[in-house]
Amino acid sequence: MTMTITPISNIMGAEVGGIDVTHPLDEKTSQDLRDAVFEHQVIVVRGQHPTPQQYVDFAKAFGELEPFFLSNYNLAEQPEIYVLSNKRVDGKPVGRDGAGTHWHSESTFLDNPSAITLLHAVEVPEEGGDTLFIDTYSAYEDLPDHIKQRIDGKRAIHRYQKKEFVFSGDHSPDADERTQIADLQLLREVEAYVGPASPTARAGEIMPAQLHPIVRTNPVTGRKALFLNEEMTVGIDGVDQEEGSELLHEVCRLATTPDRILRFQWRPGDIVIWDNASTSHTATYTDPRYPRLMYRLTIEGDRPY
Repeated sequence: MTMTITPISNIMGAEVGGIDVTHPLDEKTSQDLRDAVFEHQVIVVRGQHPTPQQYVDFAKAFGELEPFFLSNYNLAEQPEIYVLSNKRVDGKPVGRDGAGTHWHSESTFLDNPSAITLLHAVEVPEEGGDTLFIDTYSAYEDLPDHIKQRIDGKRAIHRYQKKEFVFSGDHSPDADERTQIADLQLLREVEAYVGPASPTARAGEIMPAQLHPIVRTNPVTGRKALFLNEEMTVGIDGVDQEEGSELLHEVCRLATTPDRILRFQWRPGDIVIWDNASTSHTATYTDPRYPRLMYRLTIEGDRPY
């Protein structure tokens, strides 16, 4: 089949057709897919149901895979795959729940944050569970000049913190859903308190802070973009703590206005692939009554500059 590319919004993103990820890709198709990611920033390949091994093999078309640093949530038979899920079996989580519920680019608290993310929808909830994306190229370009002057050349301090069930990036839940979110957050905190320290809590105690540019240069396109992590940036290097935090929150607020947001609604079998150097994303709320199961893979990146 011939690969096709169809835009999915006037913000960014495209649907790629003519691809079957259960079969090896030739080099031209792999290159075309890589080009599509950097041109459209977010792409989706629909109707895919690979085995974990086939999914891993497909992802290698985009570069070297990296393991998720919290191995407790990795798929046993294919440990490169990080499992995101609200499902529980015998009271134990199938995967990590409540993660990524704030605006972020992947793994900014590491020396070399992830370059590309792949997320496979194995099980999609009847309601909710959308993912929101913004284009951080235009978010930077459209900033007021006085904000640009304050952030150009500056580095944000990124520190890993246990941030689950935050939902700071999604303003759509109504009052009832906000109550459900608060109840669920409290329940998970109680579970963590009565049991051994969670891997997320332990990680926060040992991972050093990282300094990354607030405005980074995309290593493939050469374009400048904001490099955001709403909940993991704790200040700006060389700037007063309160002033730096306020400035970072203002930049995030300006970058994530509703007119900039691509709301992606998942279908079973979707594989969504995005460029972390030109996008920011956030998870949204999924009612615990509706099971959600996603398999994530990430591609090694370089240190931002």
